[in-house]
Amino acid sequence: MPHTPHGALPQCTHERGPGTTLCLHCRHEARLAARIKRQRLMLRGSAAAIVVATGLAASAFGASAMRGKNATHRVDSSSSPVAVATVAVSSPGATPPEVPPARVDSAVKPVALKAPVEPILPAGESALSDGVTASRADAIVTVSFDKPMIRTRIPDKFERFVRSTLPLIYGAGVDSALATLPIGAIAGQGDLLTELPARGIRIGVGSTWEVRVLPVIRPGVEGPLVVKYRTMVCAAGQSECGAR
Repeated sequence: MPHTPHGALPQCTHERGPGTTLCLHCRHEARLAARIKRQRLMLRGSAAAIVVATGLAASAFGASAMRGKNATHRVDSSSSPVAVATVAVSSPGATPPEVPPARVDSAVKPVALKAPVEPILPAGESALSDGVTASRADAIVTVSFDKPMIRTRIPDKFERFVRSTLPLIYGAGVDSALATLPIGAIAGQGDLLTELPARGIRIGVGSTWEVRVLPVIRPGVEGPLVVKYRTMVCAAGQSECGAR
């Protein structure tokens, strides 16, 4: 049996049989959370390495530009200060050549703004952990978790699952955005089974973008269950975002 991480487990909200003192659902969630935490730390380390490499490259580029500027200054100071002007002399009856007007392109192409985050998963299906899969089709990613101890109709449990899996799809940018949201800010955006599947959960990324998360439900023995979610990046305030 895999090692269960140390530390206090969250308050158990599952139903347990008589005589059962240890909830397997809670143990499973704890193992999943520990595994996701390790992966998130690896993502943060990669992001830090990229920032350091970018800073070193910028420093090298600046030093090279400064050396080139100094060399140009030395060449200019050694040359003659007298500028030679060329005067064109025309005959009395000559007419200066007509200069054609500059061409103006009336069709101005719009510049597409790039979102600050995008999926880091390859196209097609990828395995995350414990039977959870993510399928990417262009900019839309579908996360499937129709497993006995993961599917849920409990808002708090769904929020924990989204917080643990969304950084695996978008990387450190979304991890930082989630860190600024208080606990309950995701589940509190509407009813998990009736409102959020149509309207979606909105997680702000920067001032003009947001990650949209739409729960997908199916009928269960005791009522609807959330077994998937679809996610995409949208402009903030956009009502329709991607294909449903």
